Amino acid sequence: MRESSVRVTCLVKRYDHHTASGGYDRLAAAVGAQVIMSKQIPGLFGKAANSIWQQLAPSPYYQVGDWLSELQALATGVFWPPDVLHVLYSSQIYLLSKRRKLLRCPLIVTFHGPSGTVPSYTDFLDTYPKGLGIDVAVVVATSEIAAMQRWIDPSKIVYIPHGIDTDRFRPEGQTLSADKLRVLTVGHHGRDWAVIHRTIDEINRRGLDVEFHVVTAEHFFPYLTGCDNLVLHSRVSEAELVGLYRSADVLFLPVTNATANNSILEALACGTPVISTLVGGIPDYVNEESSWLLPLGDVYAHVNLIASLAGDRELARNRRKAARTQALKFDWRCVAEQMIRLYRETKSRASAQMPTRRG
Repeated sequence: MRESSVRVTCLVKRYDHHTASGGYDRLAAAVGAQVIMSKQIPGLFGKAANSIWQQLAPSPYYQVGDWLSELQALATGVFWPPDVLHVLYSSQIYLLSKRRKLLRCPLIVTFHGPSGTVPSYTDFLDTYPKGLGIDVAVVVATSEIAAMQRWIDPSKIVYIPHGIDTDRFRPEGQTLSADKLRVLTVGHHGRDWAVIHRTIDEINRRGLDVEFHVVTAEHFFPYLTGCDNLVLHSRVSEAELVGLYRSADVLFLPVTNATANNSILEALACGTPVISTLVGGIPDYVNEESSWLLPLGDVYAHVNLIASLAGDRELARNRRKAARTQALKFDWRCVAEQMIRLYRETKSRASAQMPTRRG
């Protein structure tokens, strides 16, 4: 935790698919902020409330619990204003943007989802006030800077990367197989399941000594129906996931689009090089020494690369040190330093814009 000398309140949301030590909500602790956590309404009442709410919500990503936590953040900004209010997910600015004049503090919002996807993570912003009522927009991928100018003045857009807990995710006790190349896929969001499936099939057809492991939610298993030489994992603990990263030769993560990606950062931090896609924000987080980026949708580029790695295991093992080094650039402590500088600058600008009282 950092001492920022700026009183910061973060509106925080956690997603079930994030690991206990992963997710962007870790930023709040890293900068020493006060936290307002998005509420989750349990049980049948919660399901009924969310079902009704979806008929009224401005976007499918905005739930009734988000509205309740946003209401609390609005009250905080009116009656007990911090120096900076930072909303960690842009899906939680419905009330704050429309009631921005009530807030007595600067408003910073982080935007995660890639624009231009279907459904878009940002199109709902067209219904919001001009400029979204925010002082600074933080993006976690440089590819989003131009897209965000549709809603926000370019001078208010800042790239600060996503972070990773490099103490929890670390290359310790690695157990790489001596017999087979072990290839790991993790997660579901934005994954290119067609490329993943077809690559596994072609590697098997060639009879190569490659063992695939896929960690995802059970309802994504059908995407891989019929794949041989495949081990499916679901509901794994964080400790089990860290073990899978450490025992994998590579993380195999073709995507259709992305900004930051938790699985890539977790793998790199464990010293596992990455195979992914040259798209969106992925190039912001990997380099040539630690990873391979291939063209979108190119199955045979993936097949040929994995075949090369199976033929020469040192090609992947030689990148493990570089993978860890790359991940250290995104340690939460480094990201927190960048964010704290932004908080100070934002507070200073807000103070300078306050009208001077005359005696």
